[in-house]
Amino acid sequence: MRSNDTLFHVHVECRDITRPASVAVTATTHYVPITDEEKALDKKINRKLDFTVLLVLAIGFILCGIDKTNVGFVATTSFIQDANLVPDDIPNSLSLFSATYVPLQPLMVLLGRRVGPRIWLSASLLSWGILSMAHAGIKSSGTLIALRLLLGAAESGFTQTAFYYLSTMYPKFSLGFRMGLFSGMYSIAGAFAGLIAYGLLRVESENLRGWQVVFLVEGGITVFMAVVGWFVFPTDLGKAWFLSQREREHAVNRMGRDLADGQEEEEREGSRMVELKKDVFDVLKDWKKLLIIVCNITAVVPVTAFTTFLPLIVQGMGYSGIDATLMSVPPFVVGTVGLLIVVLSSDHFHERSLHTVFGMVLGVIGCAVMAASTDPKLRYGFAHVCLSGVFVGGPLVAVWLAGNTPWKGARSFVLGLNGYANLAGVIAGQLYKSKYRPSYAFPLIVTMIMSAVGILGFIIIRVMYMLENKRRRKEIATWDEDRFEEEQNSTERRGDQRKTWIFGY
Repeated sequence: MRSNDTLFHVHVECRDITRPASVAVTATTHYVPITDEEKALDKKINRKLDFTVLLVLAIGFILCGIDKTNVGFVATTSFIQDANLVPDDIPNSLSLFSATYVPLQPLMVLLGRRVGPRIWLSASLLSWGILSMAHAGIKSSGTLIALRLLLGAAESGFTQTAFYYLSTMYPKFSLGFRMGLFSGMYSIAGAFAGLIAYGLLRVESENLRGWQVVFLVEGGITVFMAVVGWFVFPTDLGKAWFLSQREREHAVNRMGRDLADGQEEEEREGSRMVELKKDVFDVLKDWKKLLIIVCNITAVVPVTAFTTFLPLIVQGMGYSGIDATLMSVPPFVVGTVGLLIVVLSSDHFHERSLHTVFGMVLGVIGCAVMAASTDPKLRYGFAHVCLSGVFVGGPLVAVWLAGNTPWKGARSFVLGLNGYANLAGVIAGQLYKSKYRPSYAFPLIVTMIMSAVGILGFIIIRVMYMLENKRRRKEIATWDEDRFEEEQNSTERRGDQRKTWIFGY
């Protein structure tokens, strides 16, 4: 059965004549094509967006994952000795990356919206590509620390800005699958990073070690994609170079209809700071969204842990050296397939929370078996089960937050705050220490417990949204047309704060 939004779609089509027309308009919270022409235009627009904006962003996110985690893959080689490091420098580097990557995200997304996603995303790709290449010159722990801090700052402006950018391009129930495709590239990054590293680590010369080749090649590809992004990304839908005039008009129109009465007024130049403060405080006062972000931290812990440390965990299953890197690839492939299936189902059924919980449950099962079993084959098999679910939370939580935040300023800020879920990187970096080798049983148990707490939190949030929707429906059932118009023009309540807004869950 589909969620509450479907019920309101039916209400719109039926146009209950016992209530004012405004009820039908304000009750719906998502776009639905009405005519065959609109359906045909949607297909064309989505296809063009998929093969331009989404494709370049997805490749960028693959490179984001590769450049962030390649330290873990080269750790199975002579990198630690050649760069004068110690084993714990690798997990510590993950925490150091997060020290700048996480706290800067809300600011970076707000700046990205102001500067423009086209410029901001391209600049992010360029800066972290250069920094990734610089890793080839590491000769001490101090150099590694400096580069990881800078890399974290450079990448902090990409992911959540990309989420925001996509949320301005696709209606919310076309967005989940696209967010999944985009986020799924992180698991693809795990697979590609392993394959690419496996090949590049074998390329050595008198002057370059294999691990140096990894950093130089992967960073160089990122710099190239920065140039591609500059030419491909449109400033907005109304100026998309790859759409026809009719397609541009419909693309803008459908996003307006998708927001229903949550659509914000055009910003006046003199009111920008006032509106920015309202956007920030509106988000900070919304405890449900803040709780979603806190729960998302627990969902991201296994993602961050396995994308960095899976090769080392696989080493404890009987594989060694480059073979451990290669054998870490299949679980990431399974993770990508699992992610796409779940997010497609989420869009189809107009439901976010239970799909997120389902993915986390698979993660808990996988962690439990890997922690309890001593059979290498069984542990390796359940690594696939674990990764088939853990990647689901990231995109579904992002599209859930975006779908419930119609005003763009507040949406950009809440997605920036959602970047704090990457505090999971700090947690994972401190959990998966070398002293827990070869089984990493203790870190896996802690990861499992944190996921279980997150599952409970998401269920509670779902119940709270259900109760809030029920309360709003009951209240507006007694309204007349004047009361609806008053709420529509309210300056006290904005966007999803308006009582005519129905939350998705």
